[in-house]
Amino acid sequence: MKSTGITRRIDDLGRIVIPKEIRKNLKIKENEILEVFVENENIILKKFSSFDDMDKTFTRFIEVLENITFNSVLITNRDKILNTSINKKYDYLNKEIGRDIINCISNKEDLLNKGLVELIVNKQIDTNCYIKPIINNGDTLGSIVIFGNKNIEEKDILAVEIISKLIINYID
Repeated sequence: MKSTGITRRIDDLGRIVIPKEIRKNLKIKENEILEVFVENENIILKKFSSFDDMDKTFTRFIEVLENITFNSVLITNRDKILNTSINKKYDYLNKEIGRDIINCISNKEDLLNKGLVELIVNKQIDTNCYIKPIINNGDTLGSIVIFGNKNIEEKDILAVEIISKLIINYID
């Protein structure tokens, strides 16, 4: 564990303030959920993700989408790429998401794009893509992205919508 040298008092309601610099570095936003762990005498806070431990499920969903759309597939949380097509693992897995995915997640809006797109930070690619935020009870959990040289058709968008709903039902 790395010390920051920062100390905080607990108020009368048992709250502490996480310093702005730490929240900014860890990309912890207002109203974000943190999970609390206790290890010996240490209290550990971790960004909560409903997508933890869903790797096998995501792999199956990705296989289905690849077979229907003939495109590469990414599944993200709000920060990074959690799972991807077998042939894209090295290029994308665990990489920080790019501004186009961040914008879709933040705005809770789909993006259908033909041309340059930033799927991972500071790397634009020329591709056809569709980005679908995964929204549950008003909270955006992540996104599904399909991309490749093939044009994105209505059936592809419908398949992504269905997988998005299946993911939401799976975590509920």
